[in-house]
Amino acid sequence: MTPEQLLREADILLTRPSRSMRRCWQRACACLTRLALQQGLRTYWEQVDASVLSRCPTRHQLLALPVYADVSTARLARTAWHGLSRAMHHHVYELAPTHAELRAWHRDVAALLDELKHRVGSASSS
Repeated sequence: MTPEQLLREADILLTRPSRSMRRCWQRACACLTRLALQQGLRTYWEQVDASVLSRCPTRHQLLALPVYADVSTARLARTAWHGLSRAMHHHVYELAPTHAELRAWHRDVAALLDELKHRVGSASSS
């Protein structure tokens, strides 16, 4: 699936979760959104001739991102990825992420993917 398709599925869960997922839709939404972010990063590395980074763990990719993008883009990616990772891991003593948190992460990942596409597009037209 493409990052856009993953975000679309996450949006469906945010908008109208099915009854069968009433207890786990929040974590499923976080998982789909985080997968979209990771897939978007992999695509970005391939397009900026840094394909070796696409095979590295996401933490390493996030460390390299300020060099290939900019600090604000890297901060957005890092903040969203860490929040989504925390939300995905179920602990009985923690509440599931709220709808507002999930919507904010979804919006951040969509903005990040747009920014990465824009950077690739502007680099190729130069």
